Amino acid sequence: MLKSMTGYGRGTGHGAGYTVGVEIRSVNHRFREIAIRGPREWLALEDDLRRAVAREISRGRVDVYISALPDLTAGDPAILDIALARAVKKAGDALAAELGFSDRINLRDILAIPGVVRPQEAAVDPEVARPVVQRALDAALRMLAAARRREGERLEEDARRRFSHLSRLVEEIALLAAEVPKEYRRRLEEKLQEWNLPGFVDAGRIAVEVAMLADRASVEEEIVRLSSHLGQFEAALGSREAVGRRLDFLLQEMFREFNTIGAKAGSAEIALRVVDAKTVLEQLREQVQNVE
Repeated sequence: MLKSMTGYGRGTGHGAGYTVGVEIRSVNHRFREIAIRGPREWLALEDDLRRAVAREISRGRVDVYISALPDLTAGDPAILDIALARAVKKAGDALAAELGFSDRINLRDILAIPGVVRPQEAAVDPEVARPVVQRALDAALRMLAAARRREGERLEEDARRRFSHLSRLVEEIALLAAEVPKEYRRRLEEKLQEWNLPGFVDAGRIAVEVAMLADRASVEEEIVRLSSHLGQFEAALGSREAVGRRLDFLLQEMFREFNTIGAKAGSAEIALRVVDAKTVLEQLREQVQNVE
């Protein structure tokens, strides 16, 4: 089952009179990169938090945001900025007088001004905060994992549909390639008739020429390798491990084989299918770029 590198999760933890919130956002990235942002006094927790995230995520850019607020229900007071409230009241009354309004600014208006009343900033010992932060992080990681699985299911469904198309194209190319020698013989015999030379070249010589042309245009080895790559690709789609890099590598190898087939095969029908296959490969690569 594929997992996407894109997702979002959030979680909260409560304890010791404060609330911790954790948000995690992940996006696709060639390697694993984890950035953690939180209260400066909690830097001592960063390594543990990074390891916890790394256990769940093997590839992608991950941003972790940690916030801490005191639990006001536990009795922690809010901060009231009296000076700001007085300034707001004075400015409001002056403006009302200047513009000729009879009403004056009231308490509700003052309390609505940002900064007049704000929660007290949390300053918590990191060791006291550790279990609370871990609970919040665990909850956020679970939500993130579920989001990445859902997106991975969508990616896998789309990849399997395109994989089936690609497999059919390989089968068609193999069948067409088997007819190439016959087509060479037919064209050669037509040329001999056109040049009025059918009796001057014996059947053995024609067979040798056809065999040489067919050998140069043979794509049997490329078809065998493509079949192997397709088998590995299908197996990787059903794996529970992180397979994004492996899928990307297999697509590159298949692209190389189709390039060789397009260059060697002297058949317009094969060339058309090679173009179709390259289009499907590009579509698959776009999807695989987001697979963990």
